[in-house]
Amino acid sequence: MDEQVARQVLAVQGYTELGLLVDAQEELDSIDQDLVVVGMLRCDLFSRQSMWQEMSELAERLARSSPENSQWWISWAYAVRRLESVEAAQEILVEARKSHPEEAIIIYNLACYASVSENYEEARELLKQATDLDAVCKEMAMKDDDLEPLFRT
Repeated sequence: MDEQVARQVLAVQGYTELGLLVDAQEELDSIDQDLVVVGMLRCDLFSRQSMWQEMSELAERLARSSPENSQWWISWAYAVRRLESVEAAQEILVEARKSHPEEAIIIYNLACYASVSENYEEARELLKQATDLDAVCKEMAMKDDDLEPLFRT
């Protein structure tokens, strides 16, 4: 990434953190749309604005064109969970896991979906798999409302 694009990316991130989403969008529109970072920033903006349909469409397109990037699958599932259902989001991550079997955050999110669906044994097993791959998942789980039922029993 050249220096100019790096400055623009920082500007988008700054505007976003300050809640200046229109300014962030304008700056983002001026950057080469084919850059991976632009897709990530755009998904973040859509999420902050609860623009689930737009986020879902963008993330799906990116996941289909670049399936090796697990973030697209995660973003797509995140949007679909809010737009449609936990079950629809779960289907996306089950598909993603086939090509990303060691991606802890995919497994972690599957644990969340299992827990929300009251499949607690499955959720516990998935959470164990995720934490075995990345210990940070355990810290996240302790603060995650989706997984709270696992720690009550």
